[in-house]
Amino acid sequence: MRDLLLLGMMALLIPLSMRNAFAAYLLWGWSGLIAVHTFAYGYMRGFQYVLVFALLALALLLARRDPEMKPLRPDGVNVLMVCFGVHAIACASLAYAGINRNWEITIDLQKTLLYSMLMPMMVTSRFRVHAMVLMLALSAGFHGLVEGLKFIASGGGHLSQGNEKLGDRNHFAVLVAMGLPFLLYLVWYSKHKLIRLAALGALLVNLLSVIATQSRGGLLSLIALALYFVMTSRRKLQGLLGIAALGLVVLAVAPDSWTQRMDTIQTADQDSSFMGRVIAWKRASAIALEHPVFGGGIRSVQNPAVFEKYRYAQGFLGFVDTPPGHYAAAAHSIYFEVISDMGFVGLFLFLALASVPFVMAARIRKLCRELGPGAQWAQDLARMINAGMVAYLVGGASISAAYFEMAYIMISLSAVLYLLLKRELDGQRAPIPSAAQPSRRLAPQ
Repeated sequence: MRDLLLLGMMALLIPLSMRNAFAAYLLWGWSGLIAVHTFAYGYMRGFQYVLVFALLALALLLARRDPEMKPLRPDGVNVLMVCFGVHAIACASLAYAGINRNWEITIDLQKTLLYSMLMPMMVTSRFRVHAMVLMLALSAGFHGLVEGLKFIASGGGHLSQGNEKLGDRNHFAVLVAMGLPFLLYLVWYSKHKLIRLAALGALLVNLLSVIATQSRGGLLSLIALALYFVMTSRRKLQGLLGIAALGLVVLAVAPDSWTQRMDTIQTADQDSSFMGRVIAWKRASAIALEHPVFGGGIRSVQNPAVFEKYRYAQGFLGFVDTPPGHYAAAAHSIYFEVISDMGFVGLFLFLALASVPFVMAARIRKLCRELGPGAQWAQDLARMINAGMVAYLVGGASISAAYFEMAYIMISLSAVLYLLLKRELDGQRAPIPSAAQPSRRLAPQ
């Protein structure tokens, strides 16, 4: 039945995507983030949803089937992405032998970077920015909606284990938390009341889905989000009261097992799960110290042969006492993942990209002051993008999700938002052509 529904859906979406390049571009991003194939069990599971929309978008882009499309000009963000992508290819080429998914993940990263770098061409108006936000909210929010409704239906007893797209419950919690700010933006700025109410409901259910994972990394992401919202709010007291009210709701609906698990954050040094992460960080940093420029290759830290080589290595965390590792575990941190995969050069490029939304937000605030109250929406959206990045950078310290596409889309969206405002301000500053200026001649007497 699901396969028939997906077949019917594709029969509708493919003609829709052929209308113009932007429609195909949106569906390209949506199909990748929501992972449509994971909802099928039969013949539609092997269908290349993302590839179809990507090829359509690129073909229409080359045919210039979009009157609003802008020419692609090199900028600092795209240069950083090109450098990161080229460095990833070099690291994969020089990787240890026999690493599973080395080239698979590298190629997927190139696709993500291509999608992100095309955004300045495609997203050229406030309407299109809003459409991108809606796409991100529908993609990340859908995963959270499914698990959150299960949590409600079970009376708080459902323990979410994540899903095929987002990973285990720790990955799931952090990556759903990244999407919460975009749902809040839709609550604030959607034109229709029904959409605002739907976004508010989805926001609350997604929040519950993070609680349903009982993930400590997810909790840290939520705390980071709350602190960021309070610190950047124009009405800090109201923001603090709102966060406190949500906190009380969470405590009221969370099961006892959630409370007990969150209490272990205070005794992390005695927690075997946390200490296992430290062991993985030692191994990852040891790989980077031996290969500071190119690292060991993508997912090298999980390779059994590499594990045996660095099993007793301390890296730069030798001051933490831990037993030796027993198996080739994941890096359990976006930072240690990149440093073991791509060395210190890769980490520098990764952090430079991660800083882009915060740099752009400062520039956007300056432009908004010149443009006036009508540009407040852009400042609020920049804040939501930053909030999503805060959730990613804080929660990501304990998960391996350095190449998750949503983070790179958010980076490009912040740059696109800045370019859009800059064009608007430049248009206001442009001198009036002499032919359009009012005549200085005096009226006849």
